[in-house]
Parts: sequence; C-alpha cells; structure tokens
Amino acid sequence: MLREASILMTSKNQKIYVLQFRVQDCFQANLDRVLDFAKRCIKDSIICTPNLSLTGFAFDRLEEASEFSQYALAQYCQAIKDCTLITSVIEKMNGNFFNNIKVICNGEIIYSQAKTQAFPLNHEEKFLTQGDLEDVGFFYIGEIKCAAINCFELRFLDIWKKIQGAEIIFVLTQWDKERKRHFEILSQSLAILNQAFVVSSDWANEGFSKGSAIISPFGDVYQDGKRGVVHRQIDLGEICKMRNYLKTGLQQ
Repeated sequence: MLREASILMTSKNQKIYVLQFRVQDCFQANLDRVLDFAKRCIKDSIICTPNLSLTGFAFDRLEEASEFSQYALAQYCQAIKDCTLITSVIEKMNGNFFNNIKVICNGEIIYSQAKTQAFPLNHEEKFLTQGDLEDVGFFYIGEIKCAAINCFELRFLDIWKKIQGAEIIFVLTQWDKERKRHFEILSQSLAILNQAFVVSSDWANEGFSKGSAIISPFGDVYQDGKRGVVHRQIDLGEICKMRNYLKTGLQQ
C-alpha cells in the first residue's frame, strides 16, 4: 500500500496511553517511571509522555540533562520493543541545546522534531535553540499518519497548517493551570478542525493543568486528571467516518 493511502477505510482499534505524573528533580526516577509503565502496556500500544518528562527544562543543568537524555533514549530503544513511545528530551546538537520530540518504535528512533516556538514567560529562547518550521512533518506508526506538537506550539496557526491531514496528533506539554481552559479548548479545536484524534499530555506537578486527554475526531473528550494515566482503545474508523460525513477537504 502506498504511504499516503490510509488504512482507515475500515475500523481498526488502537490502544493509547497518556502519562500524567509528577516529574521529579531526579532524572533517573523519571526514567524508571516511564520504563516501568511501558513494561505493563499491551503489545502494539502507543504511549505519550508529557513534555520533557525526564528532566524538565533544567536550564541550570542543560549539559547534564542532554547527556542523561541520550542515555535514556538508548534505554528506551532497548526496553520498548513492541510499543511506540512519543516523548521529548533536551538534546545538544552542534553546540546548541534543543527541545526535541522523539518517536521510538520497535526499538528505533523513527522521527525527531525540534520545538519551533520558545515559551516567552520563562525566557526559554535564552537557553534553548528553536527548530525550523520547515522540518515539522508527519511520521507513521504502522500505516497511521501522525504528527506532534510541542507545548507552546499549540497556539500557532502555522503549526496547525503544517500537520493538517494527520490522523493522530500528539500534544506534549507543560501547561500551567492558570491557562488550563486554553489548553482544553485548543486541543479540542485541533481534533474537530482536523477530524482527527488528539492525544494531549501534561505534567501532574503543582501549578500545572493536569489536563491530559484523548479527544475524538467528533470532539468528545476522555479525561481523568486525578489519575497518573489516561488510556483508551480508540476506533480509527471514526476518522474516516467524520471526514467522509462532513466533507472539509480531508475525506478519505
């Protein structure tokens, strides 16, 4: 089957797990948390972590965070063989530090995407280099066309346009509770506009939105902010149904 041809003409179930936990100052403890959870996930499931779930921004420990992230990515590749993990890490490239989304599937990193929009309220631009919008694209989990958004990028229309047509969109965040409603509205709107599933993940630390959710192409929200994980078996056939029912140019 050609890459651009969708498999979603018939129904197919996909298990999704969205992690929402308190990120600790101890990098190893955060890694152990993700690895332990991944061991208990069903085969062929998809796991999405919050943004920078290993280290946080760690502006005062960037070199350490980058080195640990490389170690952690190797651990993920070794341990997660029959699931897909979508996460983000601090990564040093050509002397600069980036916040990079990583997609790990069958023990390999199949996609990397640098954050393109720095969050101004914590002066992120002073510490982390921004990626290029032209490098934002799609990746495939099996034959499912996917895309990812990194936190503050959720507010930018140019990002939305770049990923239009994705069937599952992953949103990895550290979203503060004062603007929780913005996070929920934007994530739900992203699902409705794209007639796609949106999988959004946030921290559970004090001061954050705890607004992790799985949102259907119809805009239905499955959310449980009191638990450490949001999980759901989604029917990918809903994408095709919505796109063929309400024809907005995305129909299969």
